[in-house]
Amino acid sequence: MRLILIGLLSILWVGVNAQNKSMVIGQLVDSAQQALPMASVVLLNAEDSVMHSFTITDTEGKFLLKNIEKGEYILQAGFIGYHTRSMKQSIGDNEVIDIGNLIMTEQTKLLDGVEITADRIPILFKGDTIQYNAAAFKTGTNATVEDLLKKLPGVEVDNEGNIKAQGEKVNKILVDGKEFFGNDPKIASKNLPADALENVQVFDKMSEMAEFTGIDDGQRSKTINLSLKEDKKKGIFGKISAGYGTDSRYNSSASINKFNNKTQVSFLGGINNINEQNFSFEDYINFSGGLGALGNGGVITAEVDGMPGAKGGVNISSSAGLNINHDFSEKTELSTSYFHNGVNNELSQIRNRQNYNDNSVFITQDSVINTSDNYNHRLSMKLEHEISKGQDITIKSDVKFNDSNEDYSSNSRTDDLSGSIINSSNNLMNSASGALSYSTSLLYRIKLNDNGRNATAKLELGNAKSNLDKTINTSAFLGSGSNSITNQDQDVNSSELDYLIDISYTEPLTSNKYLTFNYERQNFNTTSSSNYYDINNGSRVFNNLLSREYNRDYYYDRAGLQLAYNSESTNLRIGSDVQSSALKGAIITENVDINKDFLNFLPSLGLRYKIDNSKHLNVNYRTSVNQPSVSQLSPTVDNSNPLRNYIGNPDLKTEYIHSASMNFSLFDRFSFTNFFANVNGQLTENKITNSTIINQDLVQTITPVNIDKELNLNGYLSFGTSVKPLGIKFNVTGTSSFVKSKLFINAIDNDIERYINSVNFRIENRKKKAVDIQTGYKITLNQTRYSDNKELNRDFINTIIYTDLSLDFLKSWNLSSSLDYELYEGDAFNATLELPIVRASISKYFLKNKRGELKLSAFDLLNKVTGISRNSSFNFVEDNRQNTVTQYYMLSFTYSLSAFGNRKGDIIIKEEGKR
Repeated sequence: MRLILIGLLSILWVGVNAQNKSMVIGQLVDSAQQALPMASVVLLNAEDSVMHSFTITDTEGKFLLKNIEKGEYILQAGFIGYHTRSMKQSIGDNEVIDIGNLIMTEQTKLLDGVEITADRIPILFKGDTIQYNAAAFKTGTNATVEDLLKKLPGVEVDNEGNIKAQGEKVNKILVDGKEFFGNDPKIASKNLPADALENVQVFDKMSEMAEFTGIDDGQRSKTINLSLKEDKKKGIFGKISAGYGTDSRYNSSASINKFNNKTQVSFLGGINNINEQNFSFEDYINFSGGLGALGNGGVITAEVDGMPGAKGGVNISSSAGLNINHDFSEKTELSTSYFHNGVNNELSQIRNRQNYNDNSVFITQDSVINTSDNYNHRLSMKLEHEISKGQDITIKSDVKFNDSNEDYSSNSRTDDLSGSIINSSNNLMNSASGALSYSTSLLYRIKLNDNGRNATAKLELGNAKSNLDKTINTSAFLGSGSNSITNQDQDVNSSELDYLIDISYTEPLTSNKYLTFNYERQNFNTTSSSNYYDINNGSRVFNNLLSREYNRDYYYDRAGLQLAYNSESTNLRIGSDVQSSALKGAIITENVDINKDFLNFLPSLGLRYKIDNSKHLNVNYRTSVNQPSVSQLSPTVDNSNPLRNYIGNPDLKTEYIHSASMNFSLFDRFSFTNFFANVNGQLTENKITNSTIINQDLVQTITPVNIDKELNLNGYLSFGTSVKPLGIKFNVTGTSSFVKSKLFINAIDNDIERYINSVNFRIENRKKKAVDIQTGYKITLNQTRYSDNKELNRDFINTIIYTDLSLDFLKSWNLSSSLDYELYEGDAFNATLELPIVRASISKYFLKNKRGELKLSAFDLLNKVTGISRNSSFNFVEDNRQNTVTQYYMLSFTYSLSAFGNRKGDIIIKEEGKR
């Protein structure tokens, strides 16, 4: 009967198909010859594993794949609870191929030498998680996780290693679901090897309370989980590298990981003077106060750098750390880590800034020499214990210690457009600072029944202390004929004690509707003293006018209700909190009290909708408040720069923030088309920004003030697909941001609008067996518009053309090169700036499995790196020229660690090649 059916199908197929298409039929059965309905059958191109066609078996386990072109393929069948079955298949023109019965083996049976060809579908949606198959994105030998992330659709990594996924900042990277050196994503992305990964999962991590209850509370953080290959979960992997080059450049690092069923141990270490930084500065406590503590103070600054390392001079970066995860039992897990990092910085900078003041323009030239040493130590611990079924406890603790020293000198001069001098200054500063902080938390969770009734409670306690000893020696010449000389010692000490109580209770209303009550209380108690001493003839005289002693007690009580609806495709939540806040404080030295009370309603809304397995839509709205910082409230004068003084404002109000976002994700398995879109906005009432008073000598006095509102809008769009006839893949990414705010100069407010729009087009080859090449074009348009002084409106364009090439040849050689050609132009700058940066390397692999790599690399082959950068803000544009790492050549050796063995009965993952 089967032969007759095949014959009839063959005749029919040839008769109606004029395009020489073929078809494949077959049946999936288990070891007892029972049919397997609703199983998936995929036909992949053998050369690059791109999906050609897909189907589901019928009630009898039978399948039909049609419209197949002539070629070599891999037929892959999968069914829940059974091992994936794969086989190679050659298909000609006008063929009807009967595979017959494919026997699927249950996963509970351990087989000897079973080979499973890895699934090369690059992207899968698993609930709210986007999963990337690491094998589908080729990276070079000894590549890091960061190199892999750069190739994933919807994921971006900038020159400093900061990661965004679907347009949102990634806050944490996990390894097999476990903590890895705390919350710094760069430690994992820059140190772990890419070839250790099975897949990369991107998701919005819910709060620990929401993860336990299953009820989304709206508190989510963009997170990446690195899922390791099975053989990497048992054994040693990592790499050790050392290199030395011209101009005394060096770079050495080690990443050693030893994992088994119960324990994960990772050691990281490295030191270099080539401006590579394998960690973030987020752990450092800011000691500078005043302007330094405020950042941009509400002013959005767009920086455009000529090359990596263009900011910050030349750095010697060092790091060392140990991470241990251990499962004492199925109920008890411990994660602990220690990490040390340090940066020695030498900066020599010349800066030319064009300032816009009301209807006038003036030019400032600065020359800066700065050296600093910053060191940080962090010890973290997390203990999770399941007391009983449905009841657990989590304890966390963190200790941080910072130490910093800085020597700073600068010369500054300000001229009008005619070249006449308005003011000038010389500044010398030496400082030493230190800080110690610790925090601990206790989380208790319990399920009161199986229908969704549960309760959680969380306690947190934190304490931080810092000190800053600073000596300043400044002199200023003012156009009015007066001079200003300051010679001071400044001692600044501060401490903060805070605690948090957070409880929640969830009551099921029906099988998929829940009502959650939450209550939270948090308190921040801060004390600060600034003692200034004038130095006269070698003696220190206490300065009563500038010295301040200040304390602040900020606390709030928040209570709320949330209604949630959960189904297979839809998660909906709506709720509101009421927050009562109080700000109590006193400027002790002036006998001034601060006493403010606030009452805020904080509504929230969230929708997560799974349209189907390849399309997801998320919508969120929430409100929050942000209280002023100590430096913003304290009326202490920061006079480190005699031409630019800062003083806080004790009358500041709390910011009230509306945040809304919508994102959509799509991936088509057949065409390998991916589409990500994200729109988010933030409206801040009582926004804290800076007001600047500039006198006739252009001496600035800066004070934080509240404005009615500030609006921020951001959009992200990414589209990528394959073009099989041309053998290419391409991706188009667009970003757009809009800021509407106010600029206060001399009590005159100017409505300002800032637009930054960028488009990035990237194209690459699909078949990457020996050659991997990608090229792209990125253009960014910056526009600033003033409501009153329209003559100050300005635009500038940043264009980047880039190409990356990797060529494998003679089995054990690799040639890599990259070109970044950047162009800066527009009416915001006086002249067009061109910066072509070329890097190249050649590698020879040797030892077993290419574990050894000898590489000769060259940075800046054209010798064009000059340390030039261009920056633009609401009221100025500037050109910077500073020392940086310039052209060098380096010879390095890397050894990859691997100590794994396949035991009898293990399943071997066999990779046919990467696309």
